[in-house]
Amino acid sequence: MTINTIDNPLLRPAYRWRLLIILFLTNTLSFTDRAIMAVVVEPMRHELGLTDPQLGLLQGLAFACIYALIGIPIGRLAERKDRRRIIAVAILVFSAATGLCGFATSFGTLFLLRVMVGAGEGGFMAPATSLVADHYRPERRAGALAILLCGTPVGFLVGSVIGGQITQHFGWRETFFAMSVPGLLMAALLVYAIQEPPRGLAEGRVSEKIAPPPLMAVLRHLFGQPGFRHVLIGAVVLTCGANAIGQFQVSFFARVHHLPIGQAAATSGLISFFSLAPGMLIGGNVVDRIQRHDERWYAWWSAIGAAIAAIFYSAGFLQTSVPVGVALIVVGGVFLFFHFAPCYAVVQLIAGVRMRASAIAIYGVFLGILGSGLGPTMTGLVSGYVSSRNFTEGSFAALCPGGRGQVAGSAIDAACRAAAADGMRTAMLTATLFMAWGAIHFLLASRHIRQALAAGRAVSGTAA
Repeated sequence: MTINTIDNPLLRPAYRWRLLIILFLTNTLSFTDRAIMAVVVEPMRHELGLTDPQLGLLQGLAFACIYALIGIPIGRLAERKDRRRIIAVAILVFSAATGLCGFATSFGTLFLLRVMVGAGEGGFMAPATSLVADHYRPERRAGALAILLCGTPVGFLVGSVIGGQITQHFGWRETFFAMSVPGLLMAALLVYAIQEPPRGLAEGRVSEKIAPPPLMAVLRHLFGQPGFRHVLIGAVVLTCGANAIGQFQVSFFARVHHLPIGQAAATSGLISFFSLAPGMLIGGNVVDRIQRHDERWYAWWSAIGAAIAAIFYSAGFLQTSVPVGVALIVVGGVFLFFHFAPCYAVVQLIAGVRMRASAIAIYGVFLGILGSGLGPTMTGLVSGYVSSRNFTEGSFAALCPGGRGQVAGSAIDAACRAAAADGMRTAMLTATLFMAWGAIHFLLASRHIRQALAAGRAVSGTAA
């Protein structure tokens, strides 16, 4: 059934920009809350005596499992209910949980609160990307999604810079308190400044009277496409590598290059901003243009970026000069995030109109658990193992609580810090291997991507 799109106020440029800006700000807030966990890692581990594997769990699986799994019911709900209100409730949940983290006194308490943060943040992406798809036609969708997704680097920049200063001057608990406040305002803005559109508005093909297919039908449609399977694996592997690095980047500069926590956090935030934002915008907007000549560019472009990223990241982590290392890591990040917006666009195009939110939720389950969850967890385990192996003074766990010796400035303390730095550098270099792995799967996806997109057009009832 068709929808009248002529002079529809929800398709006018001014309204669409308002929608994108609000969703961009919401995504920024979400990643601001996520970034501060990486900022407070060092002072928090020293005060609470946490180990690198525990920190990896807090930044990885504790957050990511519920973040990913809750996406499925949220995605199904978003196929039927008001997506603005779903996102508003999600913001309130993760903002409240972030504030409560400031009262934590143990690993167990932090673990439970990080689960709660993940539950709130898991309610954003599926309904948000579905809203964007209902306002932008397929040939402009990757560019629009890139703007929404740029909230990620901006959030990391804001969280790192502001959070780093609050942490350095007031403490890590006060950082959690301060960052929980803006969620109240953003939730109200979402509900009152934008409207819920009809599903399929941009295509002008589908009305709300058509029910979304069952979840099993969505799964069969998606995983029946080899192109989707390889895009998913490639994106999961790159997400694993990116999160393995991103969540410990502050720790890397603090341990390896001995930067004060505020400077290390600001450096990490600036790296995220100047790599992720250009990478996402270039990736989305370039692919919107070149895929018109050959749809395999959705996969080729991602493969090129991932392969080059592995080289620059490895070189950056091996540098002894901070400015040179930062420059190389920034360039690597730009290439790495070429894949981000194109992959979201491809998933929506393969899914069709009435499966969009569900497809993104399914995609998010794998990215969340295997990418965001295992990435930081892997970094913590590798760093902890290498640190313990290289510590020649006895038991690293016993003599180096929180990564420091019990007597500051002692020979044991110096050995603790050296072992912790070496473990962190090795863990970061290990993460770059995932980028080369991801590039292989994007190349494999390019062999099937046209058939997968044709299947998406077929279930939507749109022309090729």
